[in-house]
Amino acid sequence: MEIATQVRITKAMRLSSIFRKSISPIALSTILVCANTVFASEPTAALLVQQQFSQQQLKEEIRDRVQEEVDIAFGRTAVLLNGLVIALTLFPAAAGVGVWFLLSKLSKQTTIARQEIESLHYDTISQLKLLISDAETILGEIQHQNHSAEAETDLLFPDAQIQEFAPVNYGNYQQLLTAADYAKQGDACFFENRYQDAIAAYDRALQIQPDLADTWNNRGVVLTRMQRYPEAIASYEQATTIRPNYPDAWNNRGVVLLELQKYQEAIGCYEQAIQAKPDYADAWNNRGVAFSKMQEYEQAVISYNQALQIKNDYTDAWNNRGVALSKLQKYEAAIASYDNAAKIRPDFYRIWYNKARCYALQGKIELAIENLKRALNLNPNVCKELAKSEADLEKIREHDAFKQLIN
Repeated sequence: MEIATQVRITKAMRLSSIFRKSISPIALSTILVCANTVFASEPTAALLVQQQFSQQQLKEEIRDRVQEEVDIAFGRTAVLLNGLVIALTLFPAAAGVGVWFLLSKLSKQTTIARQEIESLHYDTISQLKLLISDAETILGEIQHQNHSAEAETDLLFPDAQIQEFAPVNYGNYQQLLTAADYAKQGDACFFENRYQDAIAAYDRALQIQPDLADTWNNRGVVLTRMQRYPEAIASYEQATTIRPNYPDAWNNRGVVLLELQKYQEAIGCYEQAIQAKPDYADAWNNRGVAFSKMQEYEQAVISYNQALQIKNDYTDAWNNRGVALSKLQKYEAAIASYDNAAKIRPDFYRIWYNKARCYALQGKIELAIENLKRALNLNPNVCKELAKSEADLEKIREHDAFKQLIN
């Protein structure tokens, strides 16, 4: 009932505030009295208000219960997530410890295995030595017994007559040698720098078996060393006729043509070699040399790059590439090529000499003198003769340091 009374009072106050400005005080008092009378006579309205209030309380209780359940569920989820995060954080550390443990165990097992292998190796060698010693002893005993048996045989057959046998005629020893034997003789003579004997041996081999492409190629190499270039070219042609895709014979023929200054023909031979063997670094390098001789330096650099992709530690290709880049006035790239060549073969005087030329062309006098000095230390006679007439060293020729080095 108190709630109903409060509701009536509230409504009355709202009505009072609404009509206070629009009606007179006397009219307002009259309306309030009537309103009290109406509310007093309508208990049903008060009951309705009370029910609404109870429903509001029920809604608030339900909302509080729902909020409590949500808080509990959220707390459980947060705990679960925290546990998962902790597990994920500790897993890599645990995995690292496991890997370290396995590696440590593997290292120990490897050390033990290595020790066992060394021990087995030592035992095996010892046993072999013992076996060899026993074998030598047994062999000595057998030889002794053999001599004794021969002596006893002479005693048993004192009157035995020696039978005479006609000697076996094996014919001419030279005819028994095969083409392969002669080819091997030629190779041995070549390595001993006995070039004329090598040619004679190769000729005998080819008389027996003319289709030996390798022998024709090797014969050409020897003739190239003897500077008998036309004959060498003829040998290489025979080799490529027998075996058209013979990269070495094509490359070697190109070398001879390069010596004869037939650069375009040499390039054709190198390309035949590359076609037969695309990863033929020597053929790519030689192709670059031929293009450099023709002053086509860009094509030369392309060939040197191909050679270096196949064989990165190719000293000549790095050095030749530096020369071509220097001719293209790409001095920094040229010096980088010389540096790579020097890392592979620091005792090659040509690298330091060419590097001095490159620095001289740039006007870097001190660096040019320093590299020229290193070249002279490695090969003084050749470098002095080259430096006296080298056009690339013109800028440093009048310097005292240069004169001291050359004179």
